[in-house]
Amino acid sequence: MKQSFEFGGMHLVVQKSHLTPKIRQALRSGMYENAERRAIAAHVRGHDRVLDLGAGIGCTGIVAGRVVGGDRLVVVEANGDLLSDISDNLMANGIFGATIIHGAVVAAGAGVTAGFYKSKGFWAGSLVAGHAPRATRIEVGSVYLAALLQEFTPSVIICDTEGVEAEIFNIDLPEHLRLIILELHPNIYDQAGIKAIFDRLSTLGFSYLTTGSRGKVVCFGR
Repeated sequence: MKQSFEFGGMHLVVQKSHLTPKIRQALRSGMYENAERRAIAAHVRGHDRVLDLGAGIGCTGIVAGRVVGGDRLVVVEANGDLLSDISDNLMANGIFGATIIHGAVVAAGAGVTAGFYKSKGFWAGSLVAGHAPRATRIEVGSVYLAALLQEFTPSVIICDTEGVEAEIFNIDLPEHLRLIILELHPNIYDQAGIKAIFDRLSTLGFSYLTTGSRGKVVCFGR
Protein backbone atom coordinates (compact mmCIF):
# COMPACT_ATOMS: atom_id res chain seq x y z
CA MET A 1 0.00 0.00 0.00
CA LYS A 2 1.06 3.57 -0.64
CA GLN A 3 0.50 6.86 1.13
CA SER A 4 0.05 10.18 -0.66
CA PHE A 5 1.53 13.56 0.20
CA GLU A 6 0.99 17.03 -1.26
CA PHE A 7 3.50 19.88 -0.92
CA GLY A 8 5.41 22.30 -3.10
CA GLY A 9 2.89 21.87 -5.89
CA MET A 10 3.77 18.16 -6.04
CA HIS A 11 1.81 14.98 -5.51
CA LEU A 12 4.01 12.19 -4.12
CA VAL A 13 3.24 8.58 -3.28
CA VAL A 14 5.42 6.39 -1.08
CA GLN A 15 5.10 2.75 -0.15
CA LYS A 16 4.04 2.65 3.49
CA SER A 17 6.68 0.02 4.20
CA HIS A 18 9.32 2.68 3.46
CA LEU A 19 7.98 5.30 5.83
CA THR A 20 9.48 5.96 9.23
CA PRO A 21 8.00 8.58 11.59
CA LYS A 22 10.72 11.08 10.63
CA ILE A 23 10.22 10.60 6.91
CA ARG A 24 6.44 10.81 7.24
CA GLN A 25 6.74 14.04 9.24
CA ALA A 26 9.12 15.58 6.70
CA LEU A 27 6.70 14.76 3.90
CA ARG A 28 3.60 15.93 5.77
CA SER A 29 5.22 19.22 6.75
CA GLY A 30 6.49 19.93 3.25
CA MET A 31 10.07 20.15 4.51
CA TYR A 32 11.22 17.04 2.67
CA GLU A 33 14.34 17.90 0.62
CA ASN A 34 13.49 21.56 1.09
CA ALA A 35 17.10 22.77 0.80
CA GLU A 36 17.70 20.77 -2.39
CA ARG A 37 14.49 22.10 -3.92
CA ARG A 38 15.57 25.67 -3.16
CA ALA A 39 18.98 25.08 -4.70
CA ILE A 40 17.47 23.64 -7.87
CA ALA A 41 15.11 26.61 -8.18
CA ALA A 42 18.03 29.00 -7.73
CA HIS A 43 20.35 27.51 -10.34
CA VAL A 44 18.84 25.03 -12.81
CA ARG A 45 17.78 26.48 -16.16
CA GLY A 46 15.75 25.15 -19.08
CA HIS A 47 18.79 24.46 -21.27
CA ASP A 48 20.43 22.22 -18.64
CA ARG A 49 20.71 18.45 -18.66
CA VAL A 50 20.35 17.08 -15.13
CA LEU A 51 21.85 13.94 -13.58
CA ASP A 52 20.18 13.16 -10.23
CA LEU A 53 22.28 10.75 -8.14
CA GLY A 54 20.47 9.13 -5.23
CA ALA A 55 16.97 9.93 -6.46
CA GLY A 56 15.07 8.55 -3.46
CA ILE A 57 11.36 8.80 -4.28
CA GLY A 58 11.91 11.21 -7.16
CA CYS A 59 11.28 14.54 -5.43
CA THR A 60 14.38 16.37 -6.69
CA GLY A 61 13.90 14.81 -10.10
CA ILE A 62 10.41 16.29 -10.27
CA VAL A 63 11.63 19.77 -9.34
CA ALA A 64 14.45 19.63 -11.88
CA GLY A 65 12.29 17.96 -14.51
CA ARG A 66 9.76 20.77 -14.37
CA VAL A 67 12.54 23.13 -15.41
CA VAL A 68 14.37 21.08 -18.04
CA GLY A 69 11.78 18.52 -19.16
CA GLY A 70 11.81 14.77 -18.68
CA ASP A 71 13.91 14.08 -21.76
CA ARG A 72 16.78 16.08 -20.23
CA LEU A 73 16.64 14.28 -16.88
CA VAL A 74 18.48 11.14 -15.73
CA VAL A 75 17.86 9.74 -12.25
CA VAL A 76 19.91 7.02 -10.55
CA GLU A 77 18.86 5.08 -7.45
CA ALA A 78 20.55 2.12 -5.74
CA ASN A 79 17.47 0.93 -3.84
CA GLY A 80 15.47 -1.08 -6.34
CA ASP A 81 12.41 -1.01 -4.08
CA LEU A 82 12.05 2.72 -4.82
CA LEU A 83 12.01 2.50 -8.61
CA SER A 84 8.24 2.16 -8.90
CA ASP A 85 7.75 5.17 -6.60
CA ILE A 86 10.18 7.21 -8.70
CA SER A 87 8.41 6.29 -11.93
CA ASP A 88 4.91 6.89 -10.51
CA ASN A 89 5.90 10.22 -8.97
CA LEU A 90 7.58 11.56 -12.09
CA MET A 91 4.59 10.72 -14.26
CA ALA A 92 2.04 11.95 -11.70
CA ASN A 93 3.79 15.32 -11.77
CA GLY A 94 3.98 15.63 -15.53
CA ILE A 95 7.59 14.49 -16.01
CA PHE A 96 7.70 12.11 -18.98
CA GLY A 97 10.63 10.61 -20.84
CA ALA A 98 13.13 10.66 -17.99
CA THR A 99 15.81 7.98 -17.89
CA ILE A 100 15.65 5.94 -14.65
CA ILE A 101 18.71 3.84 -13.79
CA HIS A 102 18.93 1.25 -11.03
CA GLY A 103 22.45 1.07 -9.64
CA ALA A 104 24.98 2.27 -7.10
CA VAL A 105 27.03 5.24 -8.27
CA VAL A 106 30.72 4.58 -7.78
CA ALA A 107 34.02 5.98 -9.00
CA ALA A 108 35.42 4.68 -12.27
CA GLY A 109 37.35 1.45 -11.91
CA ALA A 110 35.32 0.07 -8.99
CA GLY A 111 33.83 -3.42 -9.02
CA VAL A 112 30.95 -4.69 -11.16
CA THR A 113 28.70 -4.73 -8.09
CA ALA A 114 28.68 -2.79 -4.84
CA GLY A 115 27.41 -3.64 -1.38
CA PHE A 116 24.40 -1.45 -0.59
CA TYR A 117 23.01 -1.20 2.95
CA LYS A 118 19.24 -0.94 2.65
CA SER A 119 17.13 0.18 5.60
CA LYS A 120 13.43 0.84 6.13
CA GLY A 121 14.15 4.55 6.31
CA PHE A 122 15.01 4.76 2.62
CA TRP A 123 16.83 8.08 2.97
CA ALA A 124 19.49 6.34 5.07
CA GLY A 125 20.33 3.69 2.46
CA SER A 126 24.06 3.83 1.79
CA LEU A 127 27.12 2.12 0.41
CA VAL A 128 28.83 2.94 3.71
CA ALA A 129 28.73 0.13 6.25
CA GLY A 130 27.24 1.04 9.62
CA HIS A 131 25.46 4.16 8.38
CA ALA A 132 21.94 2.82 7.84
CA PRO A 133 20.35 1.56 11.09
CA ARG A 134 19.24 -2.08 11.08
CA ALA A 135 20.35 -2.30 7.47
CA THR A 136 20.39 -5.31 5.19
CA ARG A 137 23.37 -5.65 2.87
CA ILE A 138 22.53 -6.43 -0.74
CA GLU A 139 24.58 -6.46 -3.93
CA VAL A 140 23.68 -3.79 -6.47
CA GLY A 141 25.10 -3.23 -9.93
CA SER A 142 27.71 -0.50 -10.06
CA VAL A 143 27.12 2.58 -12.19
CA TYR A 144 30.30 4.51 -12.97
CA LEU A 145 30.04 8.28 -12.73
CA ALA A 146 32.54 8.69 -15.57
CA ALA A 147 30.33 6.59 -17.84
CA LEU A 148 27.21 8.55 -16.90
CA LEU A 149 28.97 11.83 -17.66
CA GLN A 150 30.10 10.57 -21.04
CA GLU A 151 26.78 9.04 -22.09
CA PHE A 152 24.36 11.72 -20.91
CA THR A 153 26.57 14.89 -20.96
CA PRO A 154 24.82 16.56 -18.00
CA SER A 155 25.44 20.20 -17.19
CA VAL A 156 24.08 19.72 -13.65
CA ILE A 157 24.57 17.01 -11.04
CA ILE A 158 22.28 16.72 -8.02
CA CYS A 159 24.00 14.40 -5.57
CA ASP A 160 22.60 12.82 -2.41
CA THR A 161 24.55 9.58 -2.15
CA GLU A 162 24.84 9.19 1.63
CA GLY A 163 28.59 9.51 1.84
CA VAL A 164 29.76 8.32 -1.57
CA GLU A 165 30.28 11.95 -2.59
CA ALA A 166 33.54 11.76 -0.64
CA GLU A 167 34.88 9.43 -3.37
CA ILE A 168 33.05 9.71 -6.67
CA PHE A 169 34.38 13.14 -7.62
CA ASN A 170 37.97 11.90 -7.61
CA ILE A 171 37.84 11.76 -11.40
CA ASP A 172 38.15 14.41 -14.08
CA LEU A 173 34.85 16.22 -14.63
CA PRO A 174 34.08 17.31 -18.21
CA GLU A 175 33.73 20.94 -19.24
CA HIS A 176 30.02 20.55 -19.99
CA LEU A 177 29.37 20.09 -16.25
CA ARG A 178 28.76 23.57 -14.83
CA LEU A 179 26.89 23.00 -11.54
CA ILE A 180 26.91 20.50 -8.67
CA ILE A 181 24.22 20.53 -5.97
CA LEU A 182 25.54 18.32 -3.21
CA GLU A 183 24.32 17.15 0.17
CA LEU A 184 27.16 16.65 2.63
CA HIS A 185 26.99 13.88 5.24
CA PRO A 186 29.13 14.94 8.22
CA ASN A 187 27.76 12.02 10.22
CA ILE A 188 29.74 9.73 7.89
CA TYR A 189 32.99 11.66 7.39
CA ASP A 190 34.71 14.28 9.51
CA GLN A 191 35.72 17.89 8.85
CA ALA A 192 38.78 16.70 6.98
CA GLY A 193 36.49 14.78 4.65
CA ILE A 194 34.41 17.89 3.98
CA LYS A 195 37.57 19.87 3.29
CA ALA A 196 38.74 17.19 0.87
CA ILE A 197 35.49 17.48 -1.11
CA PHE A 198 35.76 21.28 -1.30
CA ASP A 199 39.46 21.09 -2.21
CA ARG A 200 38.86 18.50 -4.92
CA LEU A 201 36.06 20.46 -6.57
CA SER A 202 38.14 23.63 -6.33
CA THR A 203 40.99 21.86 -8.13
CA LEU A 204 38.51 21.01 -10.90
CA GLY A 205 37.53 24.67 -11.25
CA PHE A 206 34.36 24.70 -9.13
CA SER A 207 33.75 27.39 -6.52
CA TYR A 208 31.31 27.44 -3.64
CA LEU A 209 28.10 29.31 -4.45
CA THR A 210 26.44 31.11 -1.57
CA THR A 211 23.15 31.40 -3.45
CA GLY A 212 21.22 28.16 -3.05
CA SER A 213 23.57 26.73 -0.41
CA ARG A 214 22.02 26.03 2.96
CA GLY A 215 23.28 23.86 5.80
CA LYS A 216 24.44 20.49 4.50
CA VAL A 217 23.27 21.25 0.96
CA VAL A 218 25.99 23.11 -0.91
CA CYS A 219 26.24 24.37 -4.47
CA PHE A 220 29.35 24.53 -6.63
CA GLY A 221 29.63 26.24 -9.99
CA ARG A 222 32.14 27.01 -12.72
